[in-house]
Amino acid sequence: MRQNRSWWPWVIGAAGFAALATVLALVIGAGAQAAATSLSVLISATAGLLSWSWHRTRPATPATRAELEQAAEALAAMVRRQWTEEAAAQGLLDPHPLAVRWHSGQTEAGDHARMVGRTLSGRSDNIHAFAEAFRALPRRRLVILGEPGAGKTALAILLVRELLRAPEPGEPVPVLLDLAAWNPRKEPLLDWMARRIHEDYPALRNHETYGRDAARKLVAERRVLPVLDGLDELPAPSRPLALAAVNHAIAVHGPLILTSRQSEYHQVVTDTDVITAAAVVIADPLEPTDVADYLRSAVPPRRSAAWQPVIDELTRHPEGAVARALSVPLNIWLARTVYASPAGDPAEMTRYTDAKSLQHHLLDALVPAVFSCEPAVADPSVPDVRRTAAARWHPDDARTALAFLAAHIKRQGTDDIAWWELHRTLRPNPAGPLSAPVAGAVMGLGAGCMAGEYFHWALSPLARLICFLTITLTTGVAAGVVIRLAWVPAGREPVATPFEPWPPGRRRPPGPAGGRRPAIADIARRLVIGCAVVLPLSAAVGAVIEHWARAVDRMGADIEVGVAPYTGFRASAAWVLFMALLALAVLCVSTLCRRVRWRPLTTGGRRIRGRRVAVFVLLFWLGAELAGFLSYLSIRQVLGRPLTEVSFIDPSEAVTFVSQRAAFRACVFLLIVVIMAGLNLADGSSRPTRLDFRAPRRLLWSVLPACLGQGAVLGIAVGIPLAFVAPWMSALPWWARCTATGGLGLFFGALFGAGLAILRWARVPADLEQETPRSTVRGDRTVAIALMVFAVVPPLVKWFITVLGDLENSDVPGVEVLGEWLLTLEANLALGLAAGLVAASSTAYFAYREAGLRLAAARRLPRHLLSFMEDARVLSVLRRVGPVYQFCHAEFKDRIVSGVTTAGDTAQAGAARA
Repeated sequence: MRQNRSWWPWVIGAAGFAALATVLALVIGAGAQAAATSLSVLISATAGLLSWSWHRTRPATPATRAELEQAAEALAAMVRRQWTEEAAAQGLLDPHPLAVRWHSGQTEAGDHARMVGRTLSGRSDNIHAFAEAFRALPRRRLVILGEPGAGKTALAILLVRELLRAPEPGEPVPVLLDLAAWNPRKEPLLDWMARRIHEDYPALRNHETYGRDAARKLVAERRVLPVLDGLDELPAPSRPLALAAVNHAIAVHGPLILTSRQSEYHQVVTDTDVITAAAVVIADPLEPTDVADYLRSAVPPRRSAAWQPVIDELTRHPEGAVARALSVPLNIWLARTVYASPAGDPAEMTRYTDAKSLQHHLLDALVPAVFSCEPAVADPSVPDVRRTAAARWHPDDARTALAFLAAHIKRQGTDDIAWWELHRTLRPNPAGPLSAPVAGAVMGLGAGCMAGEYFHWALSPLARLICFLTITLTTGVAAGVVIRLAWVPAGREPVATPFEPWPPGRRRPPGPAGGRRPAIADIARRLVIGCAVVLPLSAAVGAVIEHWARAVDRMGADIEVGVAPYTGFRASAAWVLFMALLALAVLCVSTLCRRVRWRPLTTGGRRIRGRRVAVFVLLFWLGAELAGFLSYLSIRQVLGRPLTEVSFIDPSEAVTFVSQRAAFRACVFLLIVVIMAGLNLADGSSRPTRLDFRAPRRLLWSVLPACLGQGAVLGIAVGIPLAFVAPWMSALPWWARCTATGGLGLFFGALFGAGLAILRWARVPADLEQETPRSTVRGDRTVAIALMVFAVVPPLVKWFITVLGDLENSDVPGVEVLGEWLLTLEANLALGLAAGLVAASSTAYFAYREAGLRLAAARRLPRHLLSFMEDARVLSVLRRVGPVYQFCHAEFKDRIVSGVTTAGDTAQAGAARA
């Protein structure tokens, strides 16, 4: 809860100032001209660094009392709307709440009566009286206990709605939070509450309206009533620590509502302590007469005859299996849902002699019932949206997807189904359905960056653009396909659940060797696909190189030109050979990874970004080398030789020339991607982000100086070392190289720093709309597009300045080199697009899309996952809590996971016997 900032930015600022002063002294000693050129650069960088240091250490302005009141009102409105919609979606209000009786459990699991002040009891169908009784408690602390499915969460939802319906002046806002995602060993309760409210209700991040850290301030000022759902969902070793943390928090925070299963809570209070001064209520089993009355009013009139045997069974045998099963509110909802269709016969429930077996039957029949392939269109009691959602998915596919999601969140130790965490169900695959195309696109853009410079010599603008696009697209497509086909994963596609994804009756036809394709057939398939893609594209590459070489030959270049017959054919063959070598290299790397059992990094953001930068720079350089050799060597051939004998005019000079130009482009690309990675434009988190350009402009101006300084310093720090490692400026003196590369780094760093300021400014929401899963996907997609735009703009600005200032003819050493190379629009555009792809591929949206494609191909999840989960919410299987989904009923989640595990164990045992 601290608001002070660290002192370390000032240390960095002082060290940076000393380093810049040292560099300035060295440059002045080298010559007056260099000092004049570098003085403005160093002064602006120093000012920016100090501004950034001041911004990082400046304490956040706390929210005022008026801003806090506005934040509380906005939070109350969002919470009320959220849980009113969820109560309706879960059928808690249809036609009225169940008459669940709650008796006082003070003597069983509560504190001393004198500490509580009074006991509490009530009924769920009279929630107004229950809420008033809660308000009458001196400290307003309540523990809700019950057996699985007894209606604990339903009571908490109804209580939240009622407390917000007519709140008393100054009353805290009840916020329902799922405790399963809390780790009491790592995060205090109040900090966790503030973080969850900050994430689930992003409108509170509007600093202009609510001040800084509004969510944290609301929690600290006791303006939030925590409604903590599911203490039993925490791991057993963490529950005593969680209970102690809750007691410590409410000692200063005050009111509380907590839900838990009864046996788990009794165990934890036996081992530790009770919730201090909290009233305890325990759910009673539903009376058969109450259940019968509820069914008479809840069942549609035309279905009354079908339900009459169940009602008769309840009245005649109040101790029977049906009465004991339907004494749990969850089972009543299950029965109503399973037998809502006219084709269902509720009377079959009377044939069960065991309540547990009846509950398992209802849980297993839930998915086929709600995801019916033939919904009752003539049933007027079913809303149209439910009929549409039910008919959109096959029941077997829905069960497979729900089982997979349940197993995933169980392994993650949470109840939240977050789309941005979906990639954790899979091992990272460098040749995934999106990773391989991105890698190929970077290589293709590297080739286009190099080819655009060569085509500038002799081709018209339209022909240059067509040839540039041809080289870029063909190389990118071919490289992506080759990487995808040549990479051999370590075994089958790894997933979280060990069950057969193909439902019964629609299984994949088994192949030989236990259903796995033989290695020879798989190799042949990959070779056929690769040849079918690469060979036609090679013809396009050969045609472009032939056209380019003939154009150079006609224009009479200053250099010695040799264009042999069949130049296009030779270029095609060389291009195909390069793709074959690329495939061999990828195959060798994948085989080596399998042998050493290498696993890609999944944690450690800096190490992951470092590896990604190295791989993408290597691919970009390979593409540039390929285009350079194809373009330059095609006009440096020795004439009069046979087609099978290829020789070049001064080959060592040609190789050196091409390699230097390719290295230059790779170094500039390295400079850009390192600056973007260092500034962390993608926010460095797997959580989604969003942009809202309606935020107050003064916030942009407040963060702009610090971001500019941070970018400028990073650009200089990365640019100056390139002067000593790059081979393309070795003829220049060291101070000229440092000035040139440092200036280029400063230029790119300042522009990317401005982009960082815009991203930080626009990530502040300015509306009161609650975050939803769809809005977070759209928001993160917008961020990915913005990163592409921000990456393209600096190279284009550099090209515009180069052309406008005629820098290629400059007399300043180093500036001429920077202006002469990367001169064309196509080359700068390719450079920016490649950097944008690298940045966009690190967003949560990219990881979600790739994981979705891989899981859809494995038939674990539907291709349109969010649509499926939203339909499951409409059908009351899932519920939506802010930007995540949760299972409405923990019993259904546990049942479907246990069923999956059993099926998987059976399948594995059968495979072992075979």
